[in-house]
Amino acid sequence: MTDLHDATPRLAARRVTRRKFIGGGAAAGALAGVAYRLEPFAPGPDAAAAGVAAAETGSATTRAVPSVCQMCSTNCGILAHVRGGRVVRITGNPDDPVSQGRLCARGQAGLQMTYDADRIRQPLKRDASGRLRPVSWQQAFTEIGDKLQSISATHGPHSLVLLAHSGHPYASWETRLMDAYGSPNWTSHAPTCFSSRNVGWVATVGDLPSGDYRNTRYYVSFGRGITDGISSPQVQALVQAHHEGARLVMFDPRLSAFAAVADEWLPVRPGTDLAVVLAMINVIIRKGLYTSSIRTDTVGFDQLAQAVARYTPAWAAGKSAVSASATTRIAEELAAEAPSAFVEPGWHGPQGGMYWNSVALTRATACLNALLGNLGSPGGLKLNPPSPLPADKKLALLQPSPAPSRTARFDGAGGPEWPLAKGFGRAQVIPDVIESGVPYPISAVIVSHTNPVRSYPNGDAIIRAFSKLDLVVVIDHQMSDTAWTTAHYVLPESTYLERLDPVHVAGTHLVLPQPVVAPLHDTKSGGEIVRGLAQAMGLGRYFGFTVEQYNDALLAPLGLRSADLAEHEVPVPASAIKKPKIKTPSGKIELASSLMAKAGGPTVPVWEPPLVQAAGSKLHLITGHVPMHTNTMTANLAYLHRLMPENELWIHPSEARRRGISEGDMTEVRSDVASARLRAHLTEGIIPEAVWMAHGFGNVSRAQRLAYRKGASDAALAPIRSAPYSGATAASEVLVTVRKAV
Repeated sequence: MTDLHDATPRLAARRVTRRKFIGGGAAAGALAGVAYRLEPFAPGPDAAAAGVAAAETGSATTRAVPSVCQMCSTNCGILAHVRGGRVVRITGNPDDPVSQGRLCARGQAGLQMTYDADRIRQPLKRDASGRLRPVSWQQAFTEIGDKLQSISATHGPHSLVLLAHSGHPYASWETRLMDAYGSPNWTSHAPTCFSSRNVGWVATVGDLPSGDYRNTRYYVSFGRGITDGISSPQVQALVQAHHEGARLVMFDPRLSAFAAVADEWLPVRPGTDLAVVLAMINVIIRKGLYTSSIRTDTVGFDQLAQAVARYTPAWAAGKSAVSASATTRIAEELAAEAPSAFVEPGWHGPQGGMYWNSVALTRATACLNALLGNLGSPGGLKLNPPSPLPADKKLALLQPSPAPSRTARFDGAGGPEWPLAKGFGRAQVIPDVIESGVPYPISAVIVSHTNPVRSYPNGDAIIRAFSKLDLVVVIDHQMSDTAWTTAHYVLPESTYLERLDPVHVAGTHLVLPQPVVAPLHDTKSGGEIVRGLAQAMGLGRYFGFTVEQYNDALLAPLGLRSADLAEHEVPVPASAIKKPKIKTPSGKIELASSLMAKAGGPTVPVWEPPLVQAAGSKLHLITGHVPMHTNTMTANLAYLHRLMPENELWIHPSEARRRGISEGDMTEVRSDVASARLRAHLTEGIIPEAVWMAHGFGNVSRAQRLAYRKGASDAALAPIRSAPYSGATAASEVLVTVRKAV
């Protein structure tokens, strides 16, 4: 294997333009799927294009209807341009403080969610032959409700698990439904995304901060490329800061889209970012470059100083392959620009939960920012104010509220072994629990707006486990891999352009996520589905309200009604804006964390190695996001499919030559749990000991005809495991062999 120290100068010297980098995203490949049959899904034209053409020939009047983009969790404010009853385009709302009138490619392609010819058009039930056949909503609700009541009576309500997306507008309604049913087992996608980041920040400052990208003078990111898993408002702000002289520095094993436009890219071995951050803390403390208020604003400074004394830049270079001089220089430059400087708080990447030590990395990142004294300073970090909307438990409309179950969760989250995972869960362990029956048997699963078969580790294990359940219900707007391979019932949700959702807070504004066109098919909103299930389960008394009434109740304390938001966004009343607080037990930034101590972890950040390390013929598989797709949600949308139809395997030319692999060759990538086939992309934009593939491909659902068998699933190659403290999946802790496919 090529020595990383030898390869790094060549990597850093190679010029890669942004056009070449983004254009290298297409490849071909296949992943074997399960051949189920589906009726009725008939081939048809590009429905989005057909809808636009039809609208152009209709009324000449175009209305611009404000709403909220739900193509990712950024939730930009949009204007849906409607003509002749059809959405003809979507633009950013210039009055929205998040989008500021601009949208990324995903947001602009949002209309295709509604006009996708492959979307689910009516409720479906799987028959004895394996076919999914249409049924009425009444039949679906009645049969599901009867089955869940029987399961509760026979096995107990805790035998139902709801796997959900925490960012879905009706997440709080789903938890209310589970509380009413008596199950504690609502769990989100957090362990596959951001749970380590949240655990680390909450343990340090009591909440999750955001960066003041617009005013920063020095920005450092460890593995999070904001132009990759794109956040449009953050990109806009950081681009403006960069134009005004801010310096951008990226640590990443590969030359990502963001690394390509940053002022400096430093290749780092996978999972060793923590070593670099600890060394930067060492430099800042040893040279006295920290804020003068460190002892009054924080607790545990002396403990931190003592712990990091041994983590010198030279020590970190041996772990990470980042030179001691670079680590020292960047630490000094950060401190020189403080407090208008910050280290990226993270999202999905190394801090979010990719590695075994992601919580430690987030904790170290939080401590490094604290040394800069940047919390609350322009160009630094900021805590977001509490929501101006009342919590559900305070709404008279929602009384009586069902009491949460006191039964231990199926995944142990919040219990003695995983106290810090409360609120995030360990959704990925559900196949193990189903197979073992420990801590208790699981009989039914509801999957809502998530896709475990392709987004959780080892999707084959999920398919096998779900086949043993008495009931699997999938709620989605598209025929996901999970729906296709496992569902007894598929309940189609209306797309975000067709439904009314709970009021959304966008920075300083209140926005109404409202329907801009009538539903095209026999679908319902998430709220209607939850209410329908509740009624059928005998729990209708907890949902005796509509979403319109719910929104009015949320807005009433502000002297508003939802009708006030129908034509434009409304600023949050000044009286409702509250100052954020540090919510740690001490009320200060905890460099030495009391929550970590209670969880049995180190009170201050210390070195924790990654779980795996490339050696011999095995390479380190890392994964990530791309700007034209959102997780497993968008691969079948024609506009985005054309931008990137498949993923490919990034591999360094030196490692490719050893294996006889040339550009575009089909490769076989094999881990301990699965294998995949995808085409090779040879590039010096990745360290030699690692390979990389984009997340979200390898679709096994035949109903998604564009995405079917395109590329490969990175999640399928990962074993089921739970990282310390957060319970995250550590999906980039995977070693693989790579060979040219025969």
